[in-house]
Amino acid sequence: MKMKKLILAVSAAALLLVSCGSQQTRDVDIEVLAGEIVQTVSFDDTLEEIDDSMISMMYDISGYQDAVLYKGSGATAEEVALFRMENDEDAKTALSEAKAHIQSQIDAYESYMPDEVSRLEDAVVRQDGVYVSVVVSADPAAAEDLLKKSF
Repeated sequence: MKMKKLILAVSAAALLLVSCGSQQTRDVDIEVLAGEIVQTVSFDDTLEEIDDSMISMMYDISGYQDAVLYKGSGATAEEVALFRMENDEDAKTALSEAKAHIQSQIDAYESYMPDEVSRLEDAVVRQDGVYVSVVVSADPAAAEDLLKKSF
């Protein structure tokens, strides 16, 4: 009887440690989330969804399972990009590429639209498990809050 209780206690403790040690994100429909971001976060430009085939031309992120990209007209640097990667390690690599994309945008906008640089410097670029998000908007705090709630 004591042995059963001991095994049960050890099993419960192990389960608790495992659940505390791993941070899992929710399974998120990034199409729906991107649409929600575009509709609820403040943007100065009108963002349009970019065809899937064009995403790889704008982002140097490969191996994603799913991706969605909304971009403005070019009059602003505003955009929403969400990627679902195969695993956390791929997401970490994608996060690095997303940051490089933002830096490339900063370098490009500095010379012809310097007012957009601060918007790019305030961009929300984050990884939540297998998801990588980029939001360049007039209200990065609102975008950050929505992403935190979603993941």
